[in-house]
Amino acid sequence: KATINIIRDYEIVEKWKVHLLDEVHGILKCPNPNCITNKREPVETRFYVINREPVILRCHFCERLMGEDEIESQF
Repeated sequence: KATINIIRDYEIVEKWKVHLLDEVHGILKCPNPNCITNKREPVETRFYVINREPVILRCHFCERLMGEDEIESQF
């Protein structure tokens, strides 16, 4: 759960709740070393959100599941 705060002149003027979309493109790397996205092919990563709490993503190409720990380790 995250919130984006817009600050002007040292004061919070806006707050937005951040929601996970149904798909995540090009941000994460698939942990499967055999996935086509980890080869020398110019393929952008694509994950589907399987579960939001706790977060579980599935790779579009190799169907490997990725949990919160693996996601957090990439940042």
